[in-house]
Amino acid sequence: MRLRKQEKGVRIKLCGTGVPPVHSPVARASSPVQNAKGSKASLQRRGLLGRDAQATRDAAGAGRSSPRRGLLERDAQATQKACLGGTPKPRVPVQEPTGKFALATPPAKPTRRRATKPSRVRKLFAWLWRNAEPLAWSATLSALTFSLWFSPRTQLTRLTVQGVPAEAQASLEQAIGSQLRSLLPLSNTPRQLERTLSQIDWVRSAQWRAAGVGTAQLHITPRTPDVLIETASGARIFADPTGFLFIPPNQDATPMSGRIRLGQDYPTPQRGDILNGEMRRAFTILQAMHARADVRNARATVSKTQGIRLWFDLQRGAEPPFALQVRFGDASALPTQLERLNRILAMPLDTLRHCDYVDISTPGAEVIKPRRLPEGGAP
Repeated sequence: MRLRKQEKGVRIKLCGTGVPPVHSPVARASSPVQNAKGSKASLQRRGLLGRDAQATRDAAGAGRSSPRRGLLERDAQATQKACLGGTPKPRVPVQEPTGKFALATPPAKPTRRRATKPSRVRKLFAWLWRNAEPLAWSATLSALTFSLWFSPRTQLTRLTVQGVPAEAQASLEQAIGSQLRSLLPLSNTPRQLERTLSQIDWVRSAQWRAAGVGTAQLHITPRTPDVLIETASGARIFADPTGFLFIPPNQDATPMSGRIRLGQDYPTPQRGDILNGEMRRAFTILQAMHARADVRNARATVSKTQGIRLWFDLQRGAEPPFALQVRFGDASALPTQLERLNRILAMPLDTLRHCDYVDISTPGAEVIKPRRLPEGGAP
């Protein structure tokens, strides 16, 4: 129930329950029963109304110098809201230094501030600011290093090649020039040159060495022509001490250990290959004979039908040399055969001088055949 009373131009709203609104100091009744019931409620309302009106008069008397109707209306509305929706903290009018009255607003409830997460860009800028000095020094040193590395004065301007035969200087200079003219990383240029030169069959190794600012040396080690191999068609190819086949720049080079002549039924070897089979055994025999001081001018023939045959000149001291032939067959037991040959060569020269050939193709059954042909029948 709402009760409204208008007194001295002031509008007051009161809250209640179950009582109809009254617009005059005396409640109107339409019947005796209602008058009886309404008299009691009217007295109660009058008491409540009296207290509220008295509070309103006191407030109006305190602020009689400059009263405001709107202030009281807002106070009345706050009172109504308190009656309807709970009992909040009452708002007390406060007189300002200017003499005006105002309702003191309660302090606002502090809201919880949400912590903002710093962004990655802000973290990055903060890290850069903290490390500005070391970063600046690093950038300066890096710029100086790159300027020196790519400076024309520090680039390769002179290359000295050592160990190249005179016959191969032109071809080697062309190969090196093509590599230096191509775009290669600076750090890979020496290794690239070494790999390129190592692919040449007669080059055993190539090593790059720095010799100062803009200067370098390239040391080339050529392969040693240890054994000369001649085919039936007259082609010549050399083998180094490891058995690698190559063609040296000087085709007239003298082999160190001897020569091998291939028969018509034997295939022609190719450069870049490794000796194997009967050719490998003949190569090992020539190397073993080269180690002896009394054996000179060793040469061998390899054939599918006749096997391996060896010719050499035997000379001891001041005596004249003489030719001797040794037949190895297929040389399947080469270590044993070489051991037996060393024992035969240790025999007196007079015995060996009248020998036509020595057959050691069957180990344990060696044959020394006397000479029947005139001397000089060697190939």
